[in-house]
Formats: sequence, structure tokens, C-alpha cells
Amino acid sequence: MKTRWIILSAFLLIGFALLFFYQRFNSAVPRFYDLPEVAADSEKHSTRWYRKSPLKRLRGVALVVHGLNLRPDRMEPLIALLNRAGIDALNVSLHGHGDNYFHGDGREMQEARLESFRTVTSRLWSAEVHSAYQKAKRRAQQKDVPVFLVGYSLGGLLGCELQVSKPDVYFDRMVLLSPALKITLQPYLLKALMPFPDFVLDSLSPESYRANAGTPMAGYKAMFETLDRFEKNMNEKLNVPTLIFMDRNDEFISYDELQEMVMGGRLDRWRMVAVEKDTPEAALYAHHLLIDETVVGKEMWLKMQAAFLSHLTSDAKMASHSHAREK
Repeated sequence: MKTRWIILSAFLLIGFALLFFYQRFNSAVPRFYDLPEVAADSEKHSTRWYRKSPLKRLRGVALVVHGLNLRPDRMEPLIALLNRAGIDALNVSLHGHGDNYFHGDGREMQEARLESFRTVTSRLWSAEVHSAYQKAKRRAQQKDVPVFLVGYSLGGLLGCELQVSKPDVYFDRMVLLSPALKITLQPYLLKALMPFPDFVLDSLSPESYRANAGTPMAGYKAMFETLDRFEKNMNEKLNVPTLIFMDRNDEFISYDELQEMVMGGRLDRWRMVAVEKDTPEAALYAHHLLIDETVVGKEMWLKMQAAFLSHLTSDAKMASHSHAREK
């Protein structure tokens, strides 16, 4: 892995020298996502409902958002927890992930999905999550229950950015797993490659977790732009009951800086839970990956489940849920 980052660092000087030309190119060339048929495909394939058992009382509606280049269906272990607790879940597939790619040009699925991934922007992903939130909120309003956010990595960032920047967005409670709110130095080295948005960097994630074989620079650019907006717009709306799961050795997110943000940002309703992978098998996976039993180990997963459910179901029938605030 050290060799990988040394090679990326070598692009640093060249990349920054080309940033000026990239910015001119990026603003002048029409992007793939602007096509009406692509927007229609995104709306059709970007969300999927997972309903709780009809025998259970509905206790809330959760918007679930995956991470960068993660298969959206890998969020299903968390969704199963939600459903068992009586919470409906709306799972988001960001453009370039899952079945959310342009289907209209006759390409093979993997090729079409990766090509769609090369065209993503922060604005597109934010619009997709915002649209999904509206669907979740309508369901919550109909049933008079709260709205939750469950976000992993990029998904946590996208949800938090909407919370602080959109007046109509309000999550009553949030569960964030390795949220991309404070990124370490190593990912920032990727900015050297931003002049090459079509360049695809091989993924470090296990193949069975990847949405694509690699991540285009366009995806990293969209993430960094979302992070910039989040940092500029941080406000008191962010201080809702929030549970954060993080490994102190996360390769991409700084545990210490996130903890400082919580304390310095007066987020007194946020609580961080340190995740320690407790089996040799779990230790084979990146510290950043915390979404199921396989990658954290059985005992740790049981602890995470208990904390997850306790956080979302304690006093779930809150007087201040989002739609109540709007009345």
C-alpha cells in the first residue's frame, strides 16, 4: 500500500500544474448527466424500498446511503436491522453504482456503469439523495413517524451536507459509519489526479464489495466538493442525536479530527463508538469498512447492532420530528 501512495504522490506536482487547464475544460464541456434520458434513468434506478414486517408497528423511516464505489446491496445487513426494529428503509443507489447507470446505449452492464461513474458530480449525487429524502419524508409524514439517516462513508457526508444546506431537510436521528467528514492526508494526494477525471484508480476494497473495479477521479472530485460545501455550511441543524461508528485506525477518515469537530462544533448530541475488529479474518479487511459481520467480526457486530438499535428506537416517537417542525 505504501508503494501505491508513493506513486500517487509523484503525480502531485504535475497534477497541480494542470489544474488550471482542467478547470477550463471542465466548465466548457457538456457533461453526460445533463442529458434528459440520463436523468430519467437515475430517477428510476436510484432508490429501492425495504419494508418492515406488516406485523410490526412502524417506528420510523430511514434513508440509507452507501459509500464511494460500494455496492448498494452491501447495506442490506444494516437494512435488515432497521426492518426488524419496525423501520422502513429507502436504500439509495448513487449514479454509477448498483443499477443506477445509463441503460440506453447498448453497452454491457459493467462497462455502462463505469462510464456513468466517470460522469458523476457532487451536484448530481446531492440531487439524488435529496430526491430520495423527499420520498422518505412523505412516507414518514403519512405515518407520523421520524426520519432517520443511515450513511456509510460518502453516504454519511452526503446526508450531513443536505442537513446543513437544505432548509427542507431534517433528520431526527443519524447513524454514521466511517463518515467522510474529516479525510486524512492520503486521500488528498488524489487531488493531483483531478485534471484526469476519466482516470480510474483500482479499488482497495474486496471485489465482492465493489460497485466497479475501480473509482474514477470524477468520483473523488465529487466527494471533495461535497466536503467543501459541508464545511462551509456547518450549522446548528447538524446537532441532532447522532451515533458514529469508527475504527481509530481508519485509513481514510481521521478519528481524532472527527472527534475534535464534534467537540469544537458543539455537537453535544453526537456520540462516537470506537470499533475494534476482533477476529483475524476481520482484520484482513480495511479498517474503513464497517458495514457487516464479515468485516468487523461476530462479537463486534453484536455490539454494533445493540448500539445501533438502541440509538434509533429509544424515544423514537419524538415530538420534534421533521414534519412536526414544519406544521
